[in-house]
Amino acid sequence: MQPLQQAKPNSMATASLILGGLAFFLALSPGYSLFCGCLSILFAILSRGSGLKMPDKAIIGLITSAIAIIITGLLFFAALYLQQYLIQKFGADALKDPQTLQNLILEQFDQFLNQLQTGGGGL
Repeated sequence: MQPLQQAKPNSMATASLILGGLAFFLALSPGYSLFCGCLSILFAILSRGSGLKMPDKAIIGLITSAIAIIITGLLFFAALYLQQYLIQKFGADALKDPQTLQNLILEQFDQFLNQLQTGGGGL
């Protein structure tokens, strides 16, 4: 009877898991999230070695880093869309001065609230 062999720890899979989680938590910081996510994907691929199957840790790292990259991309495009919307609505000069932009947005919000109809008489 042969003694049970313990599986060797795969440091690439562990690194992929850690970097994937880090990329997910840093999704609001595009540079760090993309860097950690890409490294996590690279380490997940390298963790296979000469085998065909990826370790479970590497698969989890690959999935979390892919989700983090998708979230980062969506937030980036949402920020670009918001910037273009604000430029069209208020002009490019309003984006240069935060106080002016805030006042313009508050004026728009007040106009919106004034247009809403109330549900009946007062208290």
